[in-house]
Amino acid sequence: MLIALLRKFLLTLITLIILSIISYNILLRDPLNSLNGIGVMTGYFRYVASLLQADLGISYINGEPLTVQMLSVFPATITLCVSALLLSLLIGLPLGFWVAYIQKSTLGKVMTWLGSLSFSMPVFWLALLLLYSASINRWEIAAVGDLHPIYAIQPLTGFRILDILSTDSPHQLKMMQSALHHLILPTLVLGIPSILEVMRFTQERANYVMKQNYIKVAQTRGWSTFRIFRSHVLGNSLPALIPTIARHFTVIFAFGMLIENIFSWSGIGRWLINALAVQDYNAISAGVVVIGGFVLLIDLFTSFLKTLLDPSQKKDWYTK
Repeated sequence: MLIALLRKFLLTLITLIILSIISYNILLRDPLNSLNGIGVMTGYFRYVASLLQADLGISYINGEPLTVQMLSVFPATITLCVSALLLSLLIGLPLGFWVAYIQKSTLGKVMTWLGSLSFSMPVFWLALLLLYSASINRWEIAAVGDLHPIYAIQPLTGFRILDILSTDSPHQLKMMQSALHHLILPTLVLGIPSILEVMRFTQERANYVMKQNYIKVAQTRGWSTFRIFRSHVLGNSLPALIPTIARHFTVIFAFGMLIENIFSWSGIGRWLINALAVQDYNAISAGVVVIGGFVLLIDLFTSFLKTLLDPSQKKDWYTK
């Protein structure tokens, strides 16, 4: 277990170094950058030293520190991804076990086929389709942005819902309602393929457990399928799914950044597209580092969970 974690940590460190080199090369494309006047290696080490001090430079758009901008846009993306993940778990997990339970029926085969689609579904098309349908039907969830512009909120944490709860405005309830209306539609866009994906890997795990010897022993004892699922399949499937769910969050994160521009969601994906539009190399370089570092952090956390929960990963504790 310890060796596996050290190996993963070393690979993550190497990936971070490669990521910093890519980010540094993006920064060198800017003719106004101060690092261009010194040696390449000297400039790189200065750049890494700045990163270690959380100094990402300043934005060319408004001169604001990029660290401050990151802290203002990143919570919006995290809010969207967490809401989509919760929706997918609440529906996808029980749906996956149910499909595994009825997998031999016609409905079970159809649901299995739907699960194979999951994130192969184009989220751009789905976002435009749902936004169009909600707009022509005049649904209140057909809203763009993350809050109605009539409401002014002092950003304390960066998370809209938490900032609304911390305000003492007499319109707090209306502000919360507006924030949820703006959150529902992009959450559905991310949630629909995410539900199918959670259903798919939950069904695969349940099918794997159903092939184990202790399941066969329970069947020879005359246990019903429902009792086998309740006593054995659920308990032996859910812990193993935790690392997969953590890694699944990074997929939702990637797709969330893609649809932010469609819904005018003030997250890091839209912020990065705006930086590309004006060729703000400082912002692009900082975005590459922060997004890549966040994904690597989630991957490292996932590997830790997998090593901790999977007994086969602990064998090196008991050797010799």
